[in-house]
Amino acid sequence: MATDLRGYSADEVLNKVLNISNDSIKVDIVAGAEYAEDAAHTTEDTGQFVLGVRNDVLAALGGTDGDYVPFQMNASGALFVDIANGGQLDTIIDTLETTLTAIETDTAALEVLSIAANVDHAANEALLITIDEDTNAIKGHVDGIETLITSTNSKIDTFDAVLDNILIKNTEIDAVLDTIDADTGAIKTAVEIIDNAISGNEMQVDVLTIAAGDNNIGNVDIVSLPASTNTIEVVGDAAENANASGNPVLVGGRYDASGTNDGGLRTLGTTDVGALALDPKGVLLTKDFTGQAGSILVTGTGAIAAGYGKFVAIQFIEDTVFSSSANGLSGTDLQRWPDDTGVGSDISSNGAAIDSVTFPQGLTIFGRWDGFTLASGKVIAYIGYV
Repeated sequence: MATDLRGYSADEVLNKVLNISNDSIKVDIVAGAEYAEDAAHTTEDTGQFVLGVRNDVLAALGGTDGDYVPFQMNASGALFVDIANGGQLDTIIDTLETTLTAIETDTAALEVLSIAANVDHAANEALLITIDEDTNAIKGHVDGIETLITSTNSKIDTFDAVLDNILIKNTEIDAVLDTIDADTGAIKTAVEIIDNAISGNEMQVDVLTIAAGDNNIGNVDIVSLPASTNTIEVVGDAAENANASGNPVLVGGRYDASGTNDGGLRTLGTTDVGALALDPKGVLLTKDFTGQAGSILVTGTGAIAAGYGKFVAIQFIEDTVFSSSANGLSGTDLQRWPDDTGVGSDISSNGAAIDSVTFPQGLTIFGRWDGFTLASGKVIAYIGYV
């Protein structure tokens, strides 16, 4: 039979086997049980049914390895499948779902980051430009700092030189201070000696032996120091009435040119010290109270005033009457000398004015008058420096 089947296709061989004799298996291929690949499903399609056992809880149905067992399905007809690595499909699916959810979340986050990155890109570029500008500015500042550091180092060098000079000066100052300290000690010793020589308001002086010929202090000789009085007696180095071959003690004066030969009439205050007044030839000027400063003969009735000094005496050379006017006889100090108005009240309230009084020939009156006017008669008036 096998020889008879040679040359047939597989389908023809199968058909002959199933249909050639009474003892062959007769199989009818039901129309519609075969479908082309990718053919669409239609209602009431027919085919061979593959059955399975419902088993809500998966359990072993075979007795041992190699036994035929039916497919097992749950109540919904879903086929139980055992994954080759031994895991449960539900667990794997749950894990896959979880993983997919995480991937979706991460993807959404990446999309947000991508959007943010795209949005901030321009801002980032602007920021980078600003950073670049700031970096350049910082670089400029760093250059300035380096220049400043160089200048500072130079100034520090100068300062070091100044400090060195100060140290030298300090050494010199220390030497000067040492000298001052030594001098101060000497001054202190001298002051202590002077203080020891003072008793109350007096200084105790001991005069020791002075070598002959060396005892001159200027033009003054120290000749003795009486123990009882502690005073120093000084005399000139020329004896009285002796030919002055040395330098006698001189008492000097001062010449004041005034044009009136009166010594300048200096005005001194109370307790003032003044030099003796001298004329141009060195002659001592004395106060003239007796008329030697000048005199005037008056025979008329005109007013007479003392050009300098005061009238100190009036001599009548014939009977004379002073004018009764206000300037008849004007005393320098009212109420002290005879006057045309005064009565000499500084002396006595019983005095009288000279109005209409006749002063006889040969009489001389003394006082201090600024001027006078005669009504009649002749007088000689004498001027003095008073």
